[in-house]
Amino acid sequence: INFFAFPYSLVLSTMGILTLPVEAERMYPDNKGEMLGIMLGIAGISQLICPLAGYFSDRCTLSMGRRLPFILGGSVLVLIGDFAMMWARNHGPTPSLYIAALFLSLLGINIIYSAFTALNADFVPKSQMGLASGIMAILQLTGSCVGFGILKFVVEVKDAYVAYAVSLVLGIAITSVSILPLESPFEGDLPPVSCEAISQCYVITPGTHGDFFWVFGVRLFYYLSMSLQAFLLYYLHDGIGVENAEETLVVLVMVSQLVGAIISVPIGHISDRFGRKDILLATCIFEALLYVIFMTFPPLDVVYGVSICYGMANAALMTVEYALACDTLPNKGSTARDLGLWGIAAFLGGSFGPLIMGPVLHIVGYQENTTEYSKQGYIALFCIGIFFILTSGGLVKAVRGST
Repeated sequence: INFFAFPYSLVLSTMGILTLPVEAERMYPDNKGEMLGIMLGIAGISQLICPLAGYFSDRCTLSMGRRLPFILGGSVLVLIGDFAMMWARNHGPTPSLYIAALFLSLLGINIIYSAFTALNADFVPKSQMGLASGIMAILQLTGSCVGFGILKFVVEVKDAYVAYAVSLVLGIAITSVSILPLESPFEGDLPPVSCEAISQCYVITPGTHGDFFWVFGVRLFYYLSMSLQAFLLYYLHDGIGVENAEETLVVLVMVSQLVGAIISVPIGHISDRFGRKDILLATCIFEALLYVIFMTFPPLDVVYGVSICYGMANAALMTVEYALACDTLPNKGSTARDLGLWGIAAFLGGSFGPLIMGPVLHIVGYQENTTEYSKQGYIALFCIGIFFILTSGGLVKAVRGST
C-alpha cells in the first residue's frame, strides 16, 4: 500500500533539485535564483488542495472505497499536466504555459497524496506505525535515488517528463491494487457539506488539534530548512568550484539517499519501542551542525561525507515525523483531512523556503559581470537553514501527549 511513495519521491525530489533548477536557468538565465523560487512557490500553492480533497475522501460513499477514487482521479490531472509541461518546454519554450502545467500536475499529485497519506493510519496498528513509516521512507528514498539515476544515466532532463509519467502510472497501479480488497466506503450519517465545514479544513490550532498542531509546526520548519536543497546545484558550482556540478549533485543525492534507506526501518522500529521525540530533537541539532560544515565550503570529499550524514539525518526525520503525526491525529474520522493539512506544512516549507532564500541569495550573493553568486550569499542561506531546523527541533518539545 505504500508503493506510491516511490514515484511520488522520484518526481518531487528530482523536480525540485534538478529539473526545475535546470529549466529555470534555461528559461531565465539572468535571474535563475529568483525564478526558481517563484516556480517552487507556485508549485507549493497547489498543496492547498490536500485538506479539501482529504475532507471529501473521508466522507466518500462510493463502492470502491474512500481513498481509491481520489487516487485515480488525481492521476488524470497529473498526466495531463506532465505532458503539457513537456510540450511547453520543447515548443518555444513557453514559460507561462510551463508554470501553469506545473501547477496542474502538482495539483493532481497532491489529490493523490491526500488519500495515500491516510492509508497507514487506516490500516496499520499504532504499535507498528514506526515500522510502516520506515517502509514508506525506504520507498521514498529509493524512489529519489532511482529518479536521479534515470535523469543522469538514462535520459536527459528534457525527457524526464516521460519517466515521470511511467513511474506514476506504475506506482498508482500497485497501490490501487493493494488497497482494493481493504477499502470500504464511509458508513453512517453524513453531515451536509457547508462553507463552515470546508473552512475548518484549513484551521489548525492547539485548541482544535492538540499535539497535532505542534507536529505540524515541526514539519513546517523542517521543510523550510530542507528547501536549501533547491540551491545545491548552484552551491556546488559557485561555492565549491565544481565544474561538473550536475553530475556531482546526482552522485551526492544517490549516495545519501541509499544510506538513508538502509537506516529507515531500524529507526522506525526503534521509535516504536523507545519513542519518537528524542530522535527528532537529536536529529534536528545534528542537521544544524552539518549546515555549519557546509558554510566552510570544504573540499569535495568532505562534502560527500557530510552529504551522507545529511541523508541519514533526513531519513530519520522522515520516518519518525510521519509516525508521530499518525500518533497524534485528533480524530480518526478525519484522517485524510488532517494529514492533508499536515502535508501542507511540507509543501509550504519546501516552496516558500525558496521564495525566502532565492531573493536572499540574489541580494547578498550578487556579483557584477557573472551569473555566479558569492560565498557570502550561500553563508546567508545556511544561517537561515540553521534557524529553521533548530526551530523545528524546539517545537518537538511542545508535544506532550505522545512520546
